[in-house]
Amino acid sequence: MAKNFNEHTMAVFSAMNTDYEAISNLMTDVALGREIYDAETDRKITKQEANARILDFSRQVLGITDIHDTKAVRRAIRDNARQWFDIVEDTINIVIDTNFKESDFFNALVDRKQIAFGDRQDFVIEDDDALFSIAKAGTSHHDHILQRLKGRQTISIPTELYVVKIGADINRYVLGDVDWSKWVANIGRSFVAMIQEETYAELIQAVTSLPGRFKGTGTLDATTKASFDDIVQAVSAANNGANVVIMGAKAALSKISGLADVNWAAKDQRDNVMNTGNIGIYEGTTLLEIPNRFKDKTYSQYVFDTDKLYIIPVIGDEGKFIKMVDEGDTEIFEVLERNEKYVSDLQTYEVQRRLGFGLYIGRMFGYWDI
Repeated sequence: MAKNFNEHTMAVFSAMNTDYEAISNLMTDVALGREIYDAETDRKITKQEANARILDFSRQVLGITDIHDTKAVRRAIRDNARQWFDIVEDTINIVIDTNFKESDFFNALVDRKQIAFGDRQDFVIEDDDALFSIAKAGTSHHDHILQRLKGRQTISIPTELYVVKIGADINRYVLGDVDWSKWVANIGRSFVAMIQEETYAELIQAVTSLPGRFKGTGTLDATTKASFDDIVQAVSAANNGANVVIMGAKAALSKISGLADVNWAAKDQRDNVMNTGNIGIYEGTTLLEIPNRFKDKTYSQYVFDTDKLYIIPVIGDEGKFIKMVDEGDTEIFEVLERNEKYVSDLQTYEVQRRLGFGLYIGRMFGYWDI
């Protein structure tokens, strides 16, 4: 047994003829869309069957006997959630990790290092006579320091706590309004969304350090095509002939059609990408979408600018200018402090993960303001 559980949870394991490893593997397989083989019945089971089995197990561990008794459901979650969280934390950890790996936006920009809690992670930087910009990103501020590196140096990146609130979603899950795979996938997507916002903020800052020939502006049409193509070519040449991708929100990428015909990818070709996808090809250069969303419920402003394009070299981890430290494992906590008088108990649970970011520009990239 990988974790210590109380008598109630152990009794649920026994009654359902399972154990921690088996249920954890089932949760992970369903969340990641893998084929599921049931050793007991010697057959593959459907996603619907697996979701139903996980929901039944979850309700039993939480002590929920009547989903229509709102007060009893709330109290059951309050009293037994810790045991349930101990089971699902590992699954959420794997799902978040998989979301990072499957995000093309993340993979194009971020050099990620995983460390144990409390360890120090240094990134070694080699001076190659390029302009470098170093910055530290936090959850609520950006403290930027611009400098030119001299010789071989290291950058140590501090970590801060990143949080996704899951209280109301727990209620929806145990009531059967959303299935296990969607609930866990939403948590993974939420973390990737936060990371995208952090990296995008650093990307905007990085533009200020670019030499003039790597920046352009104007409507994308026949009159600006040569200038745009020159930036694409310059980015490749400045990075020893590396392949490049053109990155931007979908609205921005669609404007490239004003330059030439674009071979757009069919929807079913990118359905397997959870958070971002390659959506087309412009004269041999991949178009990489940054999936956009609104900043808040006023629906008045997008997170990612719809009139900016970035031309990014694809040159491996050493060329990724966002450095990310991922410290320790994902943990779920009940938040005891409340800032408002009327806060539901179901709103007081958070998924927490410690992350840190640093930026350095050791490779040239391009920018176009439409």
